[in-house]
Amino acid sequence: MVEINTKYNIVDLFSGCGGFSQGFEAAGFKVVAANEIWEPAQVTYAHNHKEVKFIKGDVTLKETKEQLYAAVGDQKINVIIGGPPCQAYSAAGNRNPDDPRGQLYLDFVEIIDHLKPDFFIMENVKGLTHMKHVKPKLTPKELKVFKKSCSDLQKYKDLKRYRAQRELDSEEEKDFLRLKGNLKEINREVEKQLIPLIDKIKAKFEEINYKVSMEVLNSADYGVGQTRQRVIFIGTKHENVRITFPKKTHLNKSSQKSLMSHISDERKAKQWITASEILKKYETWEENEENSHLFTKHKKKFVERIKNTPIGGNVYKNYSDAWWRLDPSKPSRTVKENHGGVFVHYKFDRVCTPRELAALQSFDDEFTFKGSKSSILKQIGNAVPPLMAKAIALSIKDLLNDLMT
Repeated sequence: MVEINTKYNIVDLFSGCGGFSQGFEAAGFKVVAANEIWEPAQVTYAHNHKEVKFIKGDVTLKETKEQLYAAVGDQKINVIIGGPPCQAYSAAGNRNPDDPRGQLYLDFVEIIDHLKPDFFIMENVKGLTHMKHVKPKLTPKELKVFKKSCSDLQKYKDLKRYRAQRELDSEEEKDFLRLKGNLKEINREVEKQLIPLIDKIKAKFEEINYKVSMEVLNSADYGVGQTRQRVIFIGTKHENVRITFPKKTHLNKSSQKSLMSHISDERKAKQWITASEILKKYETWEENEENSHLFTKHKKKFVERIKNTPIGGNVYKNYSDAWWRLDPSKPSRTVKENHGGVFVHYKFDRVCTPRELAALQSFDDEFTFKGSKSSILKQIGNAVPPLMAKAIALSIKDLLNDLMT
C-alpha cells in the first residue's frame, strides 16, 4: 500500500468492496469515511481499509446519514466518490415510477450538498446514457395516468411471458388482447412523461450549485485488462475550474496512431493489456481459499463443452455476457458476476477463479475478499477497477493542486 497523502480527504458512498477507494488511496488520497449496505461487501471493505471509518447500512435513512456526518466531523472533504445504482427504466428492467433503485442518486446529491466537497465523481453503467426517468413535478392527474400506463405495460409483458409458457385462462387472455390492442397508446402515455435520466441527474447537481461534466470511460484505456465502459460524472462547486477527465494511458492497437494526442506525456502509447498478460502468472498457482483462487468443480459434460469452445467463442450460444472463452491476445470482456456464469480460461478447460477475475479488474493480490464464493464473484463484478479509479484520482488531484496555488 502506498503512503497516503493526508492533504486531500474523500468519502466513498455505495462503496461496494472498495475498488474506487483502492484507486484513490493509490493516488495519495485519504479515505475518511465510507458506506455500503450489502454485508459481504462491508466485510471485505472493512478488512482491506482498517483505518477508514466504515458506516454500515442504508444511506437513504436519516440515521445512517447522521452516522456518516459524525464520522467526518469537522474534517474538510475534498472529494466524494461513489456509484449509486440507477436501475429504474432500463431497457430490460421494469417501469415502476416508484422504484427506489432509480432514486438513490438523490441521496448522493443530498450528502454532497451537506458536506460540500470541492469535487464529486459518480460512476455508473454505460446503459445509463439510454435510461429514462419520470419528469419532475407532474400534476396529480398526469402522475395517475402515468402510473396506470406503467402498470398496464408491465401486465402486458407478464401476460406475454406467461402465454409463451402455458395457456392463459379466459380472463387473462381477454386482458392480454385488450392490452395488446392498446399497446401503442400505452407506450405513448409512458414515453411522453419520461426524460433522459442523465439530464435529470445533472439538473439535481446544478440545483445545489455544482457544475457537471460527463464522459464514458473504458477501463482498458487505463491499463486494466478488460474492456469495461462506464459513465463517469465529475462535478465541482468551483466556477473557475475547468473539469478535465484523465488522458488515456493505453490504446487499442488498431486506433493507436489516430489517437496519439490522447496519450499522457508520462506513458507514451502503450497498448491495451491482454488477458494473458494479466493471468499468465496464475497458471502455476495451486488452489488457495485464502486468496480466492478457487477452482470450480465442473461436470464431465461441461468440460467437454469447454473443450469444444474456440478462443473468443461461447460455451452456450444464447448467452450474451457469460461463458465466453477468453482471447489471450485481447483484454477480457466486462467482468460481471453473472450468477456464476463467468469467463472460461483461454488455456485450461475451466472457468476463471475469483482471484483471476479480480486481477482482470486490476485488484492486486494483496486485496483480500471475504464471504462465500458467489458473493465474492458479485463483489468483483460490481467493483470499480482500481487502476481506472487511480487515473481519475490523479486527474482530480491535479485540479485540487491548481486550486491550492
